[in-house]
Amino acid sequence: MILDVHHVGIAVRDMDEAYAFYRDALGLPLVKEGDVPARGVRAAMLAAGRSYLELVQPIDDSSPFAKHIEERGEGLHHLALLSDAVDSQVEALREAAVPLEDHEAREGFTGRLSYLHPLAFDGALLEVVQPEDGLRGNKDRNGHITRIDHVVLRVPDPQAVCSRFESYFGVATKRSFERGPMLFAFLRPGDVIIEVIGPKDGGDPDSGRIAGLAFEVKGIDDLAASLKEKGYPVGEPHAALQGGRIVSVHHSGACGVPVAFIDFS
Repeated sequence: MILDVHHVGIAVRDMDEAYAFYRDALGLPLVKEGDVPARGVRAAMLAAGRSYLELVQPIDDSSPFAKHIEERGEGLHHLALLSDAVDSQVEALREAAVPLEDHEAREGFTGRLSYLHPLAFDGALLEVVQPEDGLRGNKDRNGHITRIDHVVLRVPDPQAVCSRFESYFGVATKRSFERGPMLFAFLRPGDVIIEVIGPKDGGDPDSGRIAGLAFEVKGIDDLAASLKEKGYPVGEPHAALQGGRIVSVHHSGACGVPVAFIDFS
């Protein structure tokens, strides 16, 4: 069973630069770090509420993360869903002929996991993970960030992707609406919202990607001022469509990730 979003994976060129923003400037606590020779990477887990960011820096040119950065640049890489029984989850996916990169669950940096093939979600890369004991949620909060509010998937066929979320994982669409040529859909497997966006009449096949990351925060004005003082490309807080106030950091200042902060207080 899928319980929530466990983590969002970010492929980075320089771990020190990633630490400077996500750990130091945003105050996200580092809970695990280390090299993963089998994947050719250096990885780190930072807690954000009950979920995490996984920062991944290639240290070997043959790493799939090196290939991702070469082809797409650094930035959002994968979305990992929290499973309470990953082996049976993968078995069910395999029996349903879902395209998989890992046909059997394996031990990884975050726990026992399996990557789906990008074709399963039209180019967007998803993972299912049953995390190790030390990565099962963090109640402590440092700084302004309280949790990951939502993750954006931009896909060529939002209706098909939402159907697959329900068929593969039992995660139903909570609501959807159209705005001009675009369809917006919202799923909530647990604490974190998955926002699925795409053209209602279809787009380029296999063009899906993890496209955005938003945190819920307290004290948005102080956070924006602090980031601006540190030299990050941050805008001015303003009213958000979903209520509260929002501010964004340009992807050039966040290791290729379009990051937003929302304050509902």
